[in-house]
Amino acid sequence: MDEDQFKRNVYEKHREHFDHLYSLHGLAEESIRTYQGFTGDPYQYALVLIFPRAYKSFDAVLRLCEIASCEDAAVVLRSLLNLLVVTRWISLGDRRRAKKYLAWYWVEMNRELEQFKNSIPPSLVADIQRGYNAVKSQFEYKDAKGHAKLASQWYEPEAFSIRDLFEQVGLEKQYEEGYKLLSGIEHSDAMAFFAMVAQGEQEGGHKKIEVQSDLFVPPYLQNAFQWFANIFRICNNTIALTDAKKLEEVVAAGMKFYGADMRARRIPSV
Repeated sequence: MDEDQFKRNVYEKHREHFDHLYSLHGLAEESIRTYQGFTGDPYQYALVLIFPRAYKSFDAVLRLCEIASCEDAAVVLRSLLNLLVVTRWISLGDRRRAKKYLAWYWVEMNRELEQFKNSIPPSLVADIQRGYNAVKSQFEYKDAKGHAKLASQWYEPEAFSIRDLFEQVGLEKQYEEGYKLLSGIEHSDAMAFFAMVAQGEQEGGHKKIEVQSDLFVPPYLQNAFQWFANIFRICNNTIALTDAKKLEEVVAAGMKFYGADMRARRIPSV
């Protein structure tokens, strides 16, 4: 069986799961192609950067599920969930969070400068130092003992871990049932290989490794849909990427289908 036939077989087996993603994907693709609304507002500018990044992860999960490369899809799916939490955390704060999110670029560039200073052109060194000096004060704070600190992550001191961000935006369940599980796959713990052996057939008393197992295609497509749709809605509410009514119709249809499907499978939705 060639790749095209394999993809057709996977699609036919999970047709409705794919079709709702294709609808949302088409809407997002058109939004990116036509959007021209860059502004100086930090919150809007952050969303302008976040949305295409989220779209690329959504697109990657879809493409990887098409060929049942679910372990790789899980790694990208984790990144998409992380981006959803960041997007919600920024959206629930004031413009200062968005400013810090963007300004962290100079902090990271300064770290690179300190590590690789001899290999960076002098003209770029000066730009980095100016940028870093301009934003450094945003990341300075005092700890509980009154000691001066420089943030090690852009969201400090309001949060000190990814888990803090999940909790602060009301996504504790997604952390426990989604992020932690997907992190285990990314870190190659034993569960990363579950799908490869769970459906393997017995041959001569031995398990067959099923490299292209589609066991997790349905839940991964569902989660990709709902997490990207959440980001899409947040962005669209501010930077008007697409017709809001059309977006809600596509999202509502998908959520109705995936919800019913998960209930039928007795699988909890995250």
